[in-house]
Amino acid sequence: MRRPTTSLSGLVTAIALIALTGGCFNSNDPVDTDPPPDAYPFPDTAEQLMTNFKDAYGGMNIDEYDNVLHEDFLFVFADGSPVAPTNGVYTREEDLQSTTRMFNGDQGQDEEGVVKPGVRDIEFTQLERQTDWEEVPGDDLHFAGARRALFDVRVVFYLNTESTNTITIDCQQLFYVTSVAEEQAGGGTRQHFYLIGQHDLDSK
Repeated sequence: MRRPTTSLSGLVTAIALIALTGGCFNSNDPVDTDPPPDAYPFPDTAEQLMTNFKDAYGGMNIDEYDNVLHEDFLFVFADGSPVAPTNGVYTREEDLQSTTRMFNGDQGQDEEGVVKPGVRDIEFTQLERQTDWEEVPGDDLHFAGARRALFDVRVVFYLNTESTNTITIDCQQLFYVTSVAEEQAGGGTRQHFYLIGQHDLDSK
């Protein structure tokens, strides 16, 4: 997932404000009794899990991103990736550490050690499944017993610079999911889907 391009484009910025202003309350005003929809619905299908993943990543919400990942999650770098660690994978802890720094807007470094600006905003423009979900063979090195599908991925990172500066990632990745039967408060069980792995197929 390493295909950077720099361009001038519209900056997408999300700002949350809580303001206390003068006003009055009329007890006769209608009361909205419908609760707001859950921004991250329970992932009881692989499709809902992937939607939650996209929304959490695009929203730079580390808590919800954390909720998406299985305890055995691994990120597998593409062969020949210049930023891959020696063993070619990130554990869940390593991935969360890296992603937390990015979501916080921390500065980074390139392969030569040159300091680069942090990320100010993320626009996740594409996450489209290209294949059916299929069982992973039992001899798979990392994800035996899980289910996988190929996705087209496009993400635009807006850098924290004075002028609009972006890095666009446009690639294909294999996503691996698994489900766990969890007991419900009212009785019975419900399948909870988790992301157990990503395999980047682009070394650039």
